[in-house]
Amino acid sequence: MKSFPPLKPDSEDMLHLDALRIVGALMIVVFHFNRFINLDGRWQAVDDMVKGFSLIVDLFFVISGYVMAAVYAGRLTTWGKYGTFLKKRVARLGPLHWATLAVFVAVWAAGQAGLVADRDPKRYDLACIVPNIIFIHAWHVCHAQTWNFVSWAISAEMGMYIALPLLFWITARGWVVTALAAGVSLTVLLLNPDGPMPFHQWTWNFGVLRAVPGFLIGMLGFQLRPILGRLPLARLWMWGLLALFLGLSMIRVERTWLLLLVYALGLAGVAADAARTQGGVSRRLAPWAQLSFTLYLLHPIFLKMVLNWLGLSTWHLGDNGDAMRWLVLASIVALIPLAYLSLVLFERPARDWISRLGQKRTLSHREREGPAA
Repeated sequence: MKSFPPLKPDSEDMLHLDALRIVGALMIVVFHFNRFINLDGRWQAVDDMVKGFSLIVDLFFVISGYVMAAVYAGRLTTWGKYGTFLKKRVARLGPLHWATLAVFVAVWAAGQAGLVADRDPKRYDLACIVPNIIFIHAWHVCHAQTWNFVSWAISAEMGMYIALPLLFWITARGWVVTALAAGVSLTVLLLNPDGPMPFHQWTWNFGVLRAVPGFLIGMLGFQLRPILGRLPLARLWMWGLLALFLGLSMIRVERTWLLLLVYALGLAGVAADAARTQGGVSRRLAPWAQLSFTLYLLHPIFLKMVLNWLGLSTWHLGDNGDAMRWLVLASIVALIPLAYLSLVLFERPARDWISRLGQKRTLSHREREGPAA
């Protein structure tokens, strides 16, 4: 059926990175659902491990930097091409971001009308609607994570896309300069100019800057892929580093070390793809990466409406940890087909429509020559 096509990877050259994308997206979902997993205190080890999953967002920045370098290096040579690139990025990120923003505006309206007991002036900040719409809400223009709170990462990504010509100017100087730029940006951010909160916890408060080191490391990975491709057993390194991240998260290793491990995990994924030895696990997981962006933006709605409203407020599962954990699992499972339907029925058509805006329609030969042609 054309309306429900099978999921396919965008490229055969990035299957390991695609596998990391879908695994990472599910880890982020679990991280945000975690507040409902350990209500009874019986899953403390899992609780401790999951707290580190927030750093997987930085893995997405690494992968994004690599993909942008692989697809667009040497291509944004004119302002027109740069404008077309930004339009495509808005077409990719905008429709679902704006749709989920509208859902949370509706939640706010229902709260104001007394239909639901949900009034949070900090989260539902009317002054931050426009910054959300134009993708700048992770640029320290708001005062909290607002509306669809996870979308700060989309704002950070958009900042990297806007800065891409500058980033390509840096990478054009060679991989040594790229490595220096990544190292300097990481060092400066570790010095933490924004107070006591470490930069790898920034979201609304300059989350766009948080993305810089990871994005540059991804671009560096693209430059070094011939070297990284010679790493023996690269795909085993990738999965091994992921397992190590889980283990170190469980014993609550200092988050800066976990962040460095996340960066290394991204480079291991680059190495595995550069080695062109596609394992069965990655090949099976890779098509599901098409849902990673959708899962990321949709799961806060389930968090609000299913786990919070139904699980806690309506069904009163707060004292029944096992029942709440089953509800969490059911929510994760239900998200997958919903994400697929969103992708094929809404996001792709909306993306195509936005991409066509402003384009002159190409006339067919019959239309040019008339009905007698």
